[in-house]
Amino acid sequence: MMRKITMLLAIAGLLFCSCSKSDSPAKPDPSDPVYRFYFNQNISTSGCADLEFFTIAAESYLAVANSWNGATVNIDSKIYRWADTIFVDFQSIPTSQASDWEFFTIGSESYLAVANQSIVSTYNIDSKIYLWDSAGFVEFQSIPTNGACDWEFFSIGAESYLAVANKCNDATSNIDSKIYRWNGTAFEEFQSIPTHGASDWEFITVGTDYYLAVANRFNGSTGNIDSIIYRWNGSAFVDFQSVATSNAAGWEVFVIDSEIYLAVANFSDDDFNEIDSKIYRWNGSTFTEFQSVPTQGASDWEYFSIGAISFLAVANYSSEISRNTDSKIYIWNESAFAEHQAIATSGAVDWAYMEIEGGPYLGCANLYNGSTHNLNSIVLEGVEE
Repeated sequence: MMRKITMLLAIAGLLFCSCSKSDSPAKPDPSDPVYRFYFNQNISTSGCADLEFFTIAAESYLAVANSWNGATVNIDSKIYRWADTIFVDFQSIPTSQASDWEFFTIGSESYLAVANQSIVSTYNIDSKIYLWDSAGFVEFQSIPTNGACDWEFFSIGAESYLAVANKCNDATSNIDSKIYRWNGTAFEEFQSIPTHGASDWEFITVGTDYYLAVANRFNGSTGNIDSIIYRWNGSAFVDFQSVATSNAAGWEVFVIDSEIYLAVANFSDDDFNEIDSKIYRWNGSTFTEFQSVPTQGASDWEYFSIGAISFLAVANYSSEISRNTDSKIYIWNESAFAEHQAIATSGAVDWAYMEIEGGPYLGCANLYNGSTHNLNSIVLEGVEE
């Protein structure tokens, strides 16, 4: 989900968006190389729900959120460190149906937050924030959450915030999600926002305005409900725009040629998961529909650029008949996204783009293949063609 922050762009000047993972690329040149992605490594996972790539002191790491091993949700999630050509086991962290990792820094300190969704008997459990201590991550803070699905870190001015998407408590999915603010030593509750089976947050900056989009997945009766974009009014987030979504699993914001886009992963229309997901474009005052993309249980979008070429990858969880279905990578053709490459996946729920030693890589989290959650997630290497 999803996933998991850099510079966006300019509308009548320079704009910055802390959710994008890449600067807006220059216009492609016909001679620019195009990349395709090929197998590099299997990583043994158990119901892998999320991958989070990050670097500390020039070392590359990949955090894996393990949610279920077929017997229990109380299992270790893993952090891997890059060693020459592959990721190797670095640290195990006890988690409870881990749904998301979020890496962030405040000052000179590095943190890693995990969203714990449940234990055996309840969704009302603590999620955790870990602090890097030069040798690994140590527990730093526990935060009470309700079926936590996602963390989103962002800054407004000199203030740092951490938003959690709460999916449900033990009675209902119509519950508040929370925003926490850094007080100098820890995170403290700042704002509650009513949500409906919240699965993802995405932070967006447009000029001097700040927005926070929530993916609402289920209201207790249906997933065909509006997801909401909130606008910062100087002291809190307030309703700005409603977007019709279908079991929304995640948002992804990105910029191409000075245009801001926002993609939503629609998982299903309650009856079928072979439905369109949507890409919206900022028109100067709001987000309007730009492109529909056929997807199959879409769970995550991941935007990335290699040189001047822009890509958008979707994690397809399942067709109507099988979870062993292809996920897709799309390429920008100067006016829209066109299918570029199909990748064999098994219940895919998350993509993570990585640049390691100057080379492009993609990680895909495989959650469930229809018979077992204990299966490999994959790392792919980009090869110039």
